[in-house]
Amino acid sequence: MSILAEKTFGNKAVMNQHETLFQRHPANPILTGKDWPYSMNSVFNAGATLRPDGSTLLLCRVEDRRGLSHLCVARSLNGVDGWQIDQKPTLLPDVERYPEELWGIEDPRITYVPELNQYAIAYTSYSRGGPGVSLALTRDFRTYERLGVVMSPDDLAGLMDSGH
Repeated sequence: MSILAEKTFGNKAVMNQHETLFQRHPANPILTGKDWPYSMNSVFNAGATLRPDGSTLLLCRVEDRRGLSHLCVARSLNGVDGWQIDQKPTLLPDVERYPEELWGIEDPRITYVPELNQYAIAYTSYSRGGPGVSLALTRDFRTYERLGVVMSPDDLAGLMDSGH
């Protein structure tokens, strides 16, 4: 829903036709590398979901000191503070079984799939061939069933080249 709002700048009224949908929390960023219980370089690009108990779960991209990324869970009752961060990486690249994860995994997106009673996690997997989209399933964010690449780097290049 778009709301027209009048704002005054000096003595000139200007119409704003866009509603503010999101607002940064005043304490932003709410998580930084200083919060992490293990050595790492940086944390960013989290996937987020609300759990059935109302708590917030973030699946964060964490970059290690070598520049390779993995995923780590952070949980909060209110989504702002009191974060409980897994003591070690939650989901590490598994190059033996998933060679497409050679240079790390990152940028998770979480969707609850009621038909499966599970969460689907789409994430970027990096290899020599470039970035691909991989998929994993979980019920509890402690154990995962990896399904591997669902969109290879070749498919992504075609998608980008087609103008879509």
